[in-house]
Amino acid sequence: MKSLIDNHMSRENERLIGEDEAERAKSCYRQLLAAFLASLMSLSSGTVIAGWSPSGGHPNDVDLNMWTEDQESWVIAIYVLGALVGALPSGRLSRRYGRKKYLIWLAFPMIAGWLICLLYSNSLVLECVGRFFCGLSVGATTVAVPLYASDVSSDVLRGRTGVFFDFMLCAGILYAYVARALLNSLRDFIKVCVLVPITFVAVFSCMPESPVHLFEKGQYEQATTTFRWLRGRRFNVNQEFEKIERSRFDFKVSTECGENKIGNNKKFWWKVIFITFGLVFAQRMSGAGAIIQYSDSLFEMSASNIPPDAACVIIGVFQLAGSGLSFFLIDKIGRRTLLLISSGVITICLMMLTIYFKLSNSGALDNSPWKISVLFILCTFIVAFRLGLGPIPWFISTELIPTENGGLPSVAATFSWTLSFVIMKTFKMIVDSSPIALWATFAALSVIGFIFILFYVPETNNKSREEIRINLTCR
Repeated sequence: MKSLIDNHMSRENERLIGEDEAERAKSCYRQLLAAFLASLMSLSSGTVIAGWSPSGGHPNDVDLNMWTEDQESWVIAIYVLGALVGALPSGRLSRRYGRKKYLIWLAFPMIAGWLICLLYSNSLVLECVGRFFCGLSVGATTVAVPLYASDVSSDVLRGRTGVFFDFMLCAGILYAYVARALLNSLRDFIKVCVLVPITFVAVFSCMPESPVHLFEKGQYEQATTTFRWLRGRRFNVNQEFEKIERSRFDFKVSTECGENKIGNNKKFWWKVIFITFGLVFAQRMSGAGAIIQYSDSLFEMSASNIPPDAACVIIGVFQLAGSGLSFFLIDKIGRRTLLLISSGVITICLMMLTIYFKLSNSGALDNSPWKISVLFILCTFIVAFRLGLGPIPWFISTELIPTENGGLPSVAATFSWTLSFVIMKTFKMIVDSSPIALWATFAALSVIGFIFILFYVPETNNKSREEIRINLTCR
């Protein structure tokens, strides 16, 4: 009898363990699905970023070739002005109206912008207006998508869902590069780009609202239902509610107390601001945004026979590969390690580009097979950037601070887009006049960025916000 009972209990335990594993797998799938579908707005943003190229790219649209180089640089860069305007209020708006609802709203300025570009593609002014509208959505997306992904994710998956933003951004850039290479008309290109935000609205509408937002608004039943849909039926919702409430209390204390009355809040906030803005500065001053935007021009400098459109597709593939590698590694080896690897390789690549252009200007590389080495350097640079310094600064602020503070990620994103606009608008002019000084400056700033990450950026992998807060306060 005892043997029968033991066998029965053993089978029952195996069944329960199997059910728990199946439930955990299902909850992981749902968290990844929610973050992935939210990141379709990042895919849309990628099409805006890569939609225009300095080389033109649409041979049948002869009227566009009448634009001067300066005018086309405005068409390329104007979305960044829209992005820095759109980023600033997005944290507070997503908190007030809900992450999901706000993300769906963001699709409509982008759709409107693409339609303006489609209907008035011969007008420089209206083309810029359309790109500006698209940029509003791009900037707001850089804040809203990481916030939503952070809210729906457990501590274990937070890194991967955070990287989704950058991965889908790279996918959107590649999508635009391929479409631009295959289509002979700018109008046809715009039609395939406007489909992306429309698809996003259709599929993301099925996803739940952020459970953290529902809890903050007092909708406890919906928050409980959403948490259990995302994390599993046996998920301890009350414990999660306690963590959110404790985080809200700490945030309220830190903002209301002018002096240090509970803990070391002032010290904590200064560290968060320093780390967040330092990473944004390191990200932008690596020059990656401008290098990617003008990659086809840089390929031409290599004296290779690769057509500009094909060069862009190659760049897009390497970007996606680097971001995909980051997705698989970020929760295994950690954010800080990836940032150090990324920043170190970027610094080496920028030093090599400085040496390359120094030798090229002196004529030492004339008729040399080494001239094509710039292709290898650029591709290595892009993979390294997408491995760490590209994706991590976008979402690390959501790990460092309470989710109810949407202000800091918004200000950081605005700062990021401001730097991006300045670099992008001046890059072509400087690289044409003094490329050696430009690459040397980027290399020097990347060295500073590496040192900053080494000494000041903490590891946040598999840590709750409360643990991160304690570690930062004690450092």
